[in-house]
Amino acid sequence: MKKFLTIALIFITNIVFADVGMIVNKLKPYFPEIKAENISTSQLDGYYEVVLTNPSIDVLYISMDGRYVLQGAVTDLELMTNISTNRVNAIKQNMLDSISDNEKIIFKSENEKYVVHVFTDVDCPYCAKLHANMNEMNALGITVKYLASPLEQLHPNAQSAMEKIWCAEDKAIAIHNYKTKRFLPNSPDCINPVAEQLAISKQLGVNGTPSIFFENGLNIPGYLEPEELLNRFLNTLAQ
Repeated sequence: MKKFLTIALIFITNIVFADVGMIVNKLKPYFPEIKAENISTSQLDGYYEVVLTNPSIDVLYISMDGRYVLQGAVTDLELMTNISTNRVNAIKQNMLDSISDNEKIIFKSENEKYVVHVFTDVDCPYCAKLHANMNEMNALGITVKYLASPLEQLHPNAQSAMEKIWCAEDKAIAIHNYKTKRFLPNSPDCINPVAEQLAISKQLGVNGTPSIFFENGLNIPGYLEPEELLNRFLNTLAQ
């Protein structure tokens, strides 16, 4: 009996792998970089979930026979939630969380209740405006974790400045001094994550700064006043 079950399990597993292989072949003409690890069973009966990572994060669903594709908003009418958007946001948040805090510039609230990741460009005026509110954001319980997204077309010197900042002995003081006084530290060159974080920002769909990510992966582009930031954060938690 045990031998029969083992053989049956191997047979079923092989069918699953065969199906995924067929799905990969179906999608290759449209998504050349697709791999089997991008495909998994989904909460939609009869459909696989396909996670796309290039050029940006996206999710689509393909029927197990490889015939039909669902892309865009997929809504659960019972829960009234957009399951595709929620899944994309969860993937984005996992990417942000996977980046070591040592590679972020963190302004921690002493009474931390909420955490936001902010992709910043040190030569962006609205980023400087957001940073000017840091004490108020921290007082509201919001910890801010900066990531680098220098926009070369708008600010051609931003990436080299940010590399100096990320190589400084105290990155938080360095970025604060540059955003408030335009003082750039004379840091020695070092291995730094600026280019890598810029690439991640593009994967996450960031095309302007500041770009704020809440703890559920929801992205709010642009400047927000501290109270508005908190209210938007609380609204996302209530959804």
